[in-house]
Amino acid sequence: MTRQFRFCVLICIAIVLLLAFVGQVSAVSVPQITGLSPSGGPIAGGTVVTITGSGFTGTTDVRFGEKSGTGLTFFNDSRLTIIAPPNPQGTVPLSIINPAGIGRSMDPSTMYEYDELPPPRLSGISPSSGPSAGFTLVTLTGSGFTGTDYVQFGGQIAISLNVIDDSHLTVITMPSSPGSVPISITNAHGVGISQDLSTRYLYEFPQPELTNITPSSGFTTGGTVVTVTGSGFTGATNVQFGRVSATGLSIVNDSQLTIIAPPNSAGPVALYVINPAHTGGSAGSATVFRYDIPIPRLSGISPSSGSMDGGTVVTLTGSGFTGTTDVWFGGKTATGLHVINDSLLTVITPQSSLGSFPISITNAYGQGGSQGPSTLFRYVISPDTTTATNTSTPDQGHSSDENFSPTVSLPSPSPALTAPPAPAAPGTTKTPGFEAIAGLSALGAIILWRRPPR
Repeated sequence: MTRQFRFCVLICIAIVLLLAFVGQVSAVSVPQITGLSPSGGPIAGGTVVTITGSGFTGTTDVRFGEKSGTGLTFFNDSRLTIIAPPNPQGTVPLSIINPAGIGRSMDPSTMYEYDELPPPRLSGISPSSGPSAGFTLVTLTGSGFTGTDYVQFGGQIAISLNVIDDSHLTVITMPSSPGSVPISITNAHGVGISQDLSTRYLYEFPQPELTNITPSSGFTTGGTVVTVTGSGFTGATNVQFGRVSATGLSIVNDSQLTIIAPPNSAGPVALYVINPAHTGGSAGSATVFRYDIPIPRLSGISPSSGSMDGGTVVTLTGSGFTGTTDVWFGGKTATGLHVINDSLLTVITPQSSLGSFPISITNAYGQGGSQGPSTLFRYVISPDTTTATNTSTPDQGHSSDENFSPTVSLPSPSPALTAPPAPAAPGTTKTPGFEAIAGLSALGAIILWRRPPR
């Protein structure tokens, strides 16, 4: 019984070990390859290839054709990297080996292509910057430069291409806008492009120079559109009046820009044009902007004279009229104020004595007005419409006739004070005293009729 028992125990242990081994093997699946990047490289090998798929757990080897790669790095069951070994030019399948079996490339998209002349690869540039005007000689270093057809800096094709060897070439840059641009190298095997900032080329921003500004002054409230002329304005990002940034920057071309002056304190300030590399400032009086307090300034009046009775509508021209609250003619307030815009308003003159008087205009910032004789208002005598005038000449033959009475025109009484006459009856002429004369005639006739004869 003892021998049979021991035999049974050994059998059970063997079965358990077998089941454990089978379970371990079943936990590892056969690899499946679904993608790789990059899909090719130089015949010298050395390319780090990332392979994706499934069943990579337990991978012990990755082969390119019949050659094993090196530097195997396992990330997870669906991703690993390997360094491609040297191989002849051509396309080879990949194989991944683990305890469960071997997974092979099943279609062209999962095969690796060895190329005798790989695409260019850029690793360095010297110098790394130059003027935007171009014509800088630049040396590029890297690999795969043999057979290079052309080199581009941004969108500009460089000139004077000279391939020194597979890892060195020189070109001359063409003019371009300021800024950092990528470099691309093209040959029959592909295109190599700058991969980081160390392999990009900087077209330098010019030094801005100011020569003139128009207009050269404006109000402290800001809002004046200023045109700046000079050079090096391409790429400008800001313009400052003093140290206050303007708004509405518009670059017309490299030598002209427009800007809206910001609010600022009264007085002269320098202008600064700023780009990512340089700042150019005012270099003389022609590029200094003067801020003025926006009190009213009178430059013209129309008409320049009117009746001393007032009532003349006068148009005033000048500046700073916005917000005008009062206008005076020699200290007397005008009426009918109408501000049309900052440089134009109309008023109605008040009554005044004879003479020329200054005009004063007041707004929230202060008072301004007449600057000299040309901006004074002259009050004149009103035309007299009430003076009597002789409208007829006495007859020379009757100059001593006591009954002669010259005709005199008198002013008509005001309709507001005299009632209109009642209309006369049709066909009747009203004569003063007619009724009295008729009565006396009748009385005389009665007396004569009743008197006895002598």
